[in-house]
Amino acid sequence: MASGTGNGRVRSARRGGSPYPRADVWPRVLAKAADLLVAILFAWIVPSVGGVLGIVYLLLADAMPNGQSPGKRLLGIKAVHVPTRTPCNARQSVIRNFPIAVAFGLALNPILALVAVPIVLFELYMVATDPLGVRIGDVFADTQVIDGKVPLETTAPVQNASMLRKLPLPRPDVGDVEAQTRSS
Repeated sequence: MASGTGNGRVRSARRGGSPYPRADVWPRVLAKAADLLVAILFAWIVPSVGGVLGIVYLLLADAMPNGQSPGKRLLGIKAVHVPTRTPCNARQSVIRNFPIAVAFGLALNPILALVAVPIVLFELYMVATDPLGVRIGDVFADTQVIDGKVPLETTAPVQNASMLRKLPLPRPDVGDVEAQTRSS
């Protein structure tokens, strides 16, 4: 499913690779469907402002604790910021979910809903075909969706070792410990 370069190497949308394995496609699709259902319920229950509430919910969904929207929590996956190896924060959540939120906003209008379909299909194509499962929002936010059981601070086995990002783990501050041991 991944696109190749003709020389046997696998190419990802994330040039630097990642220390994390990709999350399975179906949990991601089902988690996004659950989050879209919540946004649709906002629009249906509160018609006057529900559409806006749904868009805001979609934009900030991955900024919830552990980078898990309700859909992600339900299916055991999480969004992480790859360079810092931390759960997705509000800024990263807004950036990574912007295409889906725009598609949701367009889908609220029956005529503009036709424009939303290609956006969603492209995002789904990216998730299904990229070796790391990143979609366009993940590329801009430098995030990735991973299995919720993968610890953030360690590297997990990856199917394609060339996709690993070589990032040093944060080192603990040992300066104070060294000073204490010298004075003892």
